[in-house]
Amino acid sequence: MYLLNGDEKALKSVIKEQRIRIGRGLITITPVSEAGLVPEEDVKKTFESQQKIIDNLSAKNENLQKENEELKAKIAELETHLDDNKDVEDADSKEVEQTDTKEVSAEDEKATVVQDEKKVSATKSKK
Repeated sequence: MYLLNGDEKALKSVIKEQRIRIGRGLITITPVSEAGLVPEEDVKKTFESQQKIIDNLSAKNENLQKENEELKAKIAELETHLDDNKDVEDADSKEVEQTDTKEVSAEDEKATVVQDEKKVSATKSKK
């Protein structure tokens, strides 16, 4: 595989001169993008854009590391205050007075009357 560099007119004339060999299939011309090759300018652009991304991520990483250190310092400070406040008086009881209770009776005041009266009709009783 060869890459031809040079003046555009000169390259066109070389291709015209070799059109018979190209027609017979002895020579094939493949564009650079199809061959998997990338021009140097594109490589530089890609590298520069990736370098910018890397720089941004590095700056964010540094900021997060500083924030992490600040939070660790705050946690250590709060833990020292927590250790100081562990001596709480035991006079605090959890028992609550129950002065506001209502008494509810379990008896039902309704009385039910059960009557089992059968009325027999006068015509049936005569039979």
